[in-house]
Amino acid sequence: MNATVAPSTYSLLLPPGWVRIPLRSGTRLALDEQVFRGIEEIPADVPRDQGVAYRLHVRRKVDRMVEEARRTGGLDLYVPARVRSRVLMASSFLVSEIVRHDGEAESGPEAVAVLARLADDRRAGEPGELRLAGNAMAVRWEYVTDPDGEVDTRCRHVDYVLPVPGNGTRWLAVSHSTAGDGDPASDFTRALSDLFDAVMTTFQWA
Repeated sequence: MNATVAPSTYSLLLPPGWVRIPLRSGTRLALDEQVFRGIEEIPADVPRDQGVAYRLHVRRKVDRMVEEARRTGGLDLYVPARVRSRVLMASSFLVSEIVRHDGEAESGPEAVAVLARLADDRRAGEPGELRLAGNAMAVRWEYVTDPDGEVDTRCRHVDYVLPVPGNGTRWLAVSHSTAGDGDPASDFTRALSDLFDAVMTTFQWA
């Protein structure tokens, strides 16, 4: 791809059962057809007499996620639509656009230099690292956060930030968070983070 031509979008290969919810248009249709329709079948670990409460819980949870994602400038929200247990619903990732308005624009080697400086920033005390996302250079952070007003358990996060080729003022952030099984250090919770890393290896500009 000519480095002077900015891509208009990106692509990712998703695990089975995961869906993309666009946040700038078509959001409600995507939620109704891809997420809420999938919760008509109650997971085996949910008692039958709690089926209505479970569906309502999922709807409210996803609606809150969408509202928060929009407030933070999100482009797309990705969630597991066909869940096997309530635990898996505590995993999602968000793609957001970052636009610089300071008049400075970096591309090519300059953007890589900015990424190297970003890697020194710490998130929850953890530094970043340079890593490829597909064939695009990015900064990756992995860290754990404590409960807050929105989340009542510790969560493991994996974030990527990468520049948009051919447009030095635009950057993309891809942020994954999961409560897993409630233990951010457990094999299950780490496996969900590893799954997100695997998804990011398929990242491509389009």
